Formats: sequence, structure tokens, C-alpha cells
Amino acid sequence: MTATIAPPTGARPGDPNGVADGDGARGGASFARVVARRVGSTLLTIAVSLVVLTAIWLGVLKYFDVSKFVGKGPSDVWDYLFSDTPKIGVRPSTMSAALARSQALDGLWKTLGDAGIGFVVGLGFATIVAALFVLFRPFEFAFMPIAMLLRSVPLVAMAPVILLIVGHGTGAIAAIGAVVVLFPALVNIVLGLRSASPQALDLIRVNGGSERVALLKVRLPSALPNFFAAVRISVPGAVVGAMLAEWLSGFDGLGGLLNNYKGVANYTGVWAIVVISVLASILLYSIAVILETVVLAKWGPDAGKR
Repeated sequence: MTATIAPPTGARPGDPNGVADGDGARGGASFARVVARRVGSTLLTIAVSLVVLTAIWLGVLKYFDVSKFVGKGPSDVWDYLFSDTPKIGVRPSTMSAALARSQALDGLWKTLGDAGIGFVVGLGFATIVAALFVLFRPFEFAFMPIAMLLRSVPLVAMAPVILLIVGHGTGAIAAIGAVVVLFPALVNIVLGLRSASPQALDLIRVNGGSERVALLKVRLPSALPNFFAAVRISVPGAVVGAMLAEWLSGFDGLGGLLNNYKGVANYTGVWAIVVISVLASILLYSIAVILETVVLAKWGPDAGKR
């Protein structure tokens, strides 16, 4: 008598893997729920952060009794950017709300472009160097002191030197942003590459795979959580680095506007630039968090460990 093995419940007849049609749909629904939950928590975090930051802002102005000529509140910044009839002293009489918004947005796009170049260059270089650390241990002993030097020298002291070497322009601003991104990204990615499962690495070696194969098939997938942690840390740092370089190099971008507004005593404009840069950093950080959730939900938290 021949025994018959019934397919698993819900499996499609003739499916050699015994996988039900509904499994893919259930997996897609679970993926969508994870992403939607993370997006919701991120939006809630943004709202709470804005409330807390606003409370701290008003509290600091009140506690230190900052002069109203220099210290501006949220309502002043709003009037500066959107009101056609602001209070006296909020906005220069020669500047309209439309002009204030135009200058701020132009500066924002310039800063984001500079920060984006620095971020990509710094993160890409950090990833390459981290891979070389894992593949060639002597390279780590040679390069790590340089990375430590870049980290230990204050950015305010290093930026003028970089500008003198590279010159003023987008390249110099991007170089400063890359320096800001490099060290924290390098440390996180190296930790991620070295957190790969020893069993998975042994399996690669037993089957004759090289260290480069292990890097691509095991170490890089395992490093995804650390890689995205580096992205989240580096995004605000790239914006700060770009603004500092713009402050030192000229009158472009948000940093250049800060320099210009401070010189003409447009202190509400200074506060508006600070607010815009903080909002941009929070938004970019949140986008990085959502992207991390999408990738890790797709690959799974144990990517490269199985």
C-alpha cells in the first residue's frame, strides 16, 4: 500500500514547496503594518520633540531674561516669515515676508545640497574604509590614528585649514561635511561588520569562500542595523558641518545667511535660520528612520546571520 502525504493546510495543489497563496499576502500585510507603525511613531516623536524644543526655547529666554532685541520667540519667527505687518523690530523695514521666505528657502536648498554631497562622500568613504579594516587588519592600524586625529581636532579649528587647502566653494563645504560624517559612521559600520555570525562565516570558509565573499554575503547584511544607525547619526552632523563651512566661506546657504543677518543685526532672521535648520535636521533624521524600518523589515533583523 502506498502512503499519501497530504499537502500542508492552505497549500496550493501541485506546489512543490507547499507554500500557500495567502502566505505572500500575509507577509506583505505584516510588512505594511511594521512600516505604518514606525511612520506613526516617528510622526508622534516629531510632534513631541517640537513641543519640548519650543518649551525649552521659551524657558531659556525667560530664565536668562534675554533682551527682546536679541532673543526672539516662536511668534516673532512666525511673523518674520509670514506676517505682512509684523511688530516693530521683528523684521527690517526694507524686507517683506516673501523676501524673508525666499532667502531662507534658497539658503536651505543650498545647505541641503552641500550637506548631501558631504554625507554621501563621508558615508561612502567610511564604508570602504570599514571594509578594508575587516579584510586587511594592518590597514586598520595604519588608518585609525588618522581617523582619531580628525575626530579629536575641533571642527571649528579644522574647517579653516580645509578651506585654505581645498579653497572656497562647494568642494570645500562638502569636504567639511564628509569629515563630520566620517568618524561616527566608520565606528558604527566596523562594529556592524564584526558582529556577523561566526557560524555563518565558518560556513563560507568551509565551502572555500574567501574573505571578500564572506564580506558580501554575511558581514554586509549583518551590518545593516549599524549602517542605518550611522546614517541617522550622520544626517544632522552633515547639516551642521555644511552650515559651519558656509559661515566661514561666504554668504551662501544657511550658514552664510547667519553670517549676513548677524552683521546687519537682523536677529529674528538669525533665529529663523536656526529654526529652519533644526526642522530640516529632524525631518531628515525621521526619513532615515523610516528608510531603516523599510529595509530591515524587508531583510529582517537577522540579515546575514542565517
